[in-house]
Amino acid sequence: MFFILSKTLYFLVMPITLVVLAFLLCIVWRKHRRLFFIIGFTLLLLFTNKFLSNLLLRAWEVPPRPIATLPQYRLGIVLGGITTDKEPRDRSHVTGDANRILHAIQLYREGKIEKILLSGGSGKLLGDSIPEAMALQRILRNAQVPGSDILVESTSRNTRENALNSQQVLAQNNVNAKVLLITSAYHMRRAKACFDQVGVSVDTFPVGMRSQPLQFTPDWLIIPESGSIGNFEVIIREIVGTVAYWVAGYI
Repeated sequence: MFFILSKTLYFLVMPITLVVLAFLLCIVWRKHRRLFFIIGFTLLLLFTNKFLSNLLLRAWEVPPRPIATLPQYRLGIVLGGITTDKEPRDRSHVTGDANRILHAIQLYREGKIEKILLSGGSGKLLGDSIPEAMALQRILRNAQVPGSDILVESTSRNTRENALNSQQVLAQNNVNAKVLLITSAYHMRRAKACFDQVGVSVDTFPVGMRSQPLQFTPDWLIIPESGSIGNFEVIIREIVGTVAYWVAGYI
């Protein structure tokens, strides 16, 4: 039930949903047409502002760590949320968050992690898809990572289940030492909180920074930019998700 409710809540608070809703109310609620038009237009300007979206990302994302400063870990955990189920299925299709698996391969090659645990099932609300962990396993095998160094957890649907199911895999493989958690910088706060809550001791390795150095030029301050909507979606989803997890006792 929580899975369905969280997906529904995310949809309702997404920037494009709020903008469309405001303009729809502008059309159907004639008495307050001017008010809802102003609200919709203001939201559109807000969500397409590159400077504001970048400022919020910089405040939310966990800063990256230089690889050279890392000790050696027995295991690194890579969280899903980076593959898409599309044709042809003779390969793995990844999203813009592919740095999670790419950096895990680099960490493995440089001897920072001895094994890789892939955590991720299907996050779809309806229908089935190839479990993310299985798609990521294919990428690791193509990168010549031995099967003996890959652990797979392919049933989790959200970050809470990533933590719970990974805990079970770690216990089954007698991994008691601190492990390295690898996920996107914007996702790391909620992810680490979930692992802490279930008693898994982790160090963090944030990847895929979406934020950029601050710029005070006109194209950043006043010119609308469609990509900023995606940044606001990420921020809102993570903030709402964190609050919802806190209310549910997951963090």
